[in-house]
Amino acid sequence: MTSATVPVSGAWMPGDPPGRRKFFTFATNRGFALESGMTLSPVTVAYETWGTLAADASNAVLLCHAWTGDSHVAGAAGRGHPTPGWWEEMVGPGRPIDTNQWFVVCPNVLGGCQGTTGPASPHPSDGRPYGSRFPVITIRDMVRTQARLADELGIGSWRAVIGGSMGGMQVLEWAVMYPHRVRALLPISTCMQATAQQIAWGVIGRRAIALDPRWRGGDYYDAPDGDGPADGLAVARMVAQVTFRSDNVFTDRFGRDLADRARLGDTFGLW
Repeated sequence: MTSATVPVSGAWMPGDPPGRRKFFTFATNRGFALESGMTLSPVTVAYETWGTLAADASNAVLLCHAWTGDSHVAGAAGRGHPTPGWWEEMVGPGRPIDTNQWFVVCPNVLGGCQGTTGPASPHPSDGRPYGSRFPVITIRDMVRTQARLADELGIGSWRAVIGGSMGGMQVLEWAVMYPHRVRALLPISTCMQATAQQIAWGVIGRRAIALDPRWRGGDYYDAPDGDGPADGLAVARMVAQVTFRSDNVFTDRFGRDLADRARLGDTFGLW
């Protein structure tokens, strides 16, 4: 793939093939109030489902995806889904989350840009992507949109809410906001809030993106392919990957011993 063919962003855009996505839109007449005090109108939630909902809706399971995830938990890559499901080995008939037994729902989070309203969505005032105009959102805002989706699907309570990383934060928020609507919680590799160090790493990643001239202050979604902030994003992801592994894991995988000293010779040295 050449730089000219790299998509300007990884966002799903209106007009793209929907794939397995279904859509629910609300707040068309009255804005959806965010925790910040700002509002969004309308709000569309993209979601996918697997299995069959019981007549009494007692078998519903909610999956909450992580930072870079989307609604495509299980299923092949194809039109609308450039990659296979991110939890393919866990969700499906006969798998640990058995869709012969459970009705599984996974929505794309608010701001997630994979079909749910986010910075790539058209702004109602001019039809251009929200970009830098998109308001700050929180985990609580995400969970409140999921609750609206549950209402739409006729699900009064979830048999379980499951998620890892940022998805796990959503799981915990469900327990705080809607304890009467959750029968079991499965938070994985998560925390109640970001630490000061996590915030610091995040600032570095965002700064790397902002320094890319193709960032355009956040208003790049309607630029041509190859003209998005891919270089800045690459650095940001390098930084993020360092935070995803412990020092012991780095030592095991990338220790100081040379893999092929005879071939490399003295072309470089180690400190």
